[in-house]
Amino acid sequence: MKLCNSALRGVTGIVISIAFLSGCAINMKVPIKDPVSSTGTYDKTNSVPETTLLFKDDQSESDKAQILSGTIPMQMVYQDKPFDAVPWIAKQTVKEMNARNLPVKLAANGENGTGILIKRIHIENHRVSGFSPFVTFTSLRADVETADGPQRVTAYIKRAKVPVWSFDEIIDPTYNDSLSLLIKELAAKINQKLFHQMASNETVTALIDKINKEGAAQSDSYLDVYQLGFSNNPIAVPELVKLSSNANEYVRLAALSSLGILKATDQLKFLTDRYESTAGIWQDRAMALKAIGDLGTPESQAYLQKQRENFKNKTDKEARWTNDIIALYM
Repeated sequence: MKLCNSALRGVTGIVISIAFLSGCAINMKVPIKDPVSSTGTYDKTNSVPETTLLFKDDQSESDKAQILSGTIPMQMVYQDKPFDAVPWIAKQTVKEMNARNLPVKLAANGENGTGILIKRIHIENHRVSGFSPFVTFTSLRADVETADGPQRVTAYIKRAKVPVWSFDEIIDPTYNDSLSLLIKELAAKINQKLFHQMASNETVTALIDKINKEGAAQSDSYLDVYQLGFSNNPIAVPELVKLSSNANEYVRLAALSSLGILKATDQLKFLTDRYESTAGIWQDRAMALKAIGDLGTPESQAYLQKQRENFKNKTDKEARWTNDIIALYM
């Protein structure tokens, strides 16, 4: 009897510990919403033919089975059904590209088109205790089939939220907002690989003026900073360098990420310095490393390989998360 009581206390302790970590969110449903499309369009600086995009699920069986992992078991659903990531990504990406004035359509069943091969879509959640932020790391790796062969595109977003009244409060900030940014980044990078369209100088300048006028401290200002990256217009680079030191964490992360999205190769030294800075917190260094990967030059690839070697025998959580970013590009 004493043994049974002891075992019962042990099980109870485990349940209490899990509940404490999760904020009583074990296996809760996460309803996924359709993102709101961007309003800024690309100026057609050259002829863009109507293009059919054929999205293919090219994930390994193990990756298909584990889109969501982490500290807290949760269930992603879309329209009350289990979330099927690749068809959802395909539909939302085409919608986003259409909103940006790109003449693309989604391939129908049996129809050929330009291949977008989804290699991995993954969301990891993390929480230390019931009093700490709930964090998600949302990532995507895909290949775009081009005339020059397959071209890698990626997305990586870190978001966090401390629930105050209900754990439901974390769903939009950490899941839906991240997936919305993932779609916008994927659409912007497919544009880079296939169409090379960009927002006008006037559009980018107006966006910079808005950020400076309203102040980057506003809760949603980071979304405007991301739009600078999605513009595909390099005149945004100097402003992004400045914003990468902003006091607002998500503005900094958006600015660092956007330097990579814009392929600001002249900022490699700036980004490596940010990554190596001992003063920076992990997420700042991580987003600088993600931007380095996005540059896609031999120098940036060599730098990633060096970091992979540095972390190959480390097993702490930050080393694992850093290796996950490197794996998007190598």
